[in-house]
Amino acid sequence: MAFLEIVYFVVILGVLILVHELGHFILAKRAGVKVEEFGIGFPPRLVSFRRGETRYSLNLIPLGGYVRMLGEEDPSAPRSFAAASRWWRIAILAAGATMNVVAAVVLFSGAFAAGWPEVTQAEIIITQVLPGSPAAGAGLRSGDVVKALAGQTVERAEQLRAITNQTLGKSTTIEIVRSGQDQTLTITPRTTWPPDEGPIGIGIMEHAVRQEPIYYSIPSAIVRGANQTLQTLVLTIAIPVLVLRGAIPAEVARPVGPVGIYQITAQAAAETIRSGWWFPILRDAGTISAGLGLANLLPIPGLDGGRLLFVIIETLRGRRVSPQRESMIHFIGLAFLVSLVLVVTYFDLLFPVTVDFTPH
Repeated sequence: MAFLEIVYFVVILGVLILVHELGHFILAKRAGVKVEEFGIGFPPRLVSFRRGETRYSLNLIPLGGYVRMLGEEDPSAPRSFAAASRWWRIAILAAGATMNVVAAVVLFSGAFAAGWPEVTQAEIIITQVLPGSPAAGAGLRSGDVVKALAGQTVERAEQLRAITNQTLGKSTTIEIVRSGQDQTLTITPRTTWPPDEGPIGIGIMEHAVRQEPIYYSIPSAIVRGANQTLQTLVLTIAIPVLVLRGAIPAEVARPVGPVGIYQITAQAAAETIRSGWWFPILRDAGTISAGLGLANLLPIPGLDGGRLLFVIIETLRGRRVSPQRESMIHFIGLAFLVSLVLVVTYFDLLFPVTVDFTPH
């Protein structure tokens, strides 16, 4: 199993890196920029060959990749990246992240087409009974499982809400399971209630009893895959705000490095092998791809976003930052990123990442 987990990790990360660098490569070629090397992984080199003016290499360390273009900070060299127009430079820099987002759409679409697990049966568990509420008066308790209201079976939270709204002000029966025993109580949902209490006055939790893969047609899967990618990007951007508001714990929102990505893919691979569903590996690969695309656009020197920032500054100033200064800033940025990866890796080892494969 460990060997397969490593294979999945190398394949997934390798494909996502290849897709990212391919975006830079294609746009650089289209812009007429000389690409000196297209590398997957970081040196030392395992194998390489030259075709035309470009060397293609496969390197030992599978934690990244690169497209080395002529004169990335020096505009004096003909056909250098720095000598290209601003719009071409913006397009080349943004192409990697764009390709990762496109890859995320493809991966999420594949997950929907291959069978996206959805809850097909659930039970409603009462988690809170508010004092003075109809629920308290009826004798409901925390931990009770609601089976029916007004004679209608209840399996989902929206069913309970809909039936409750139909019985406001009316005495009706509520069937529950308490400590394994069926009970029938009488309750009257109120017509008016204090804020945040509801007609019955309970807190509930929907617990999945059974989930099954739902297979979508290709057109529907693509639409859902694009929507899932958008949701992932929006959620990733919103995480700092959600942490500050206390909506999600800080430890859940922490960034992950190569070790964390390995932990995620290993669990996804194990779940795919156990269940026979491609959903876990495809969903997590899509999530990682979207995250890589977004992370690369952060305005940190050394990343694509940092280089984009220099092009924006050049546009606003009307002249570029000197190549020597820009090169030094990117070097410092890379040193910072390496330090950050080491810190993140430490926490990944100390607090391994766990993945929930239930649908949300």
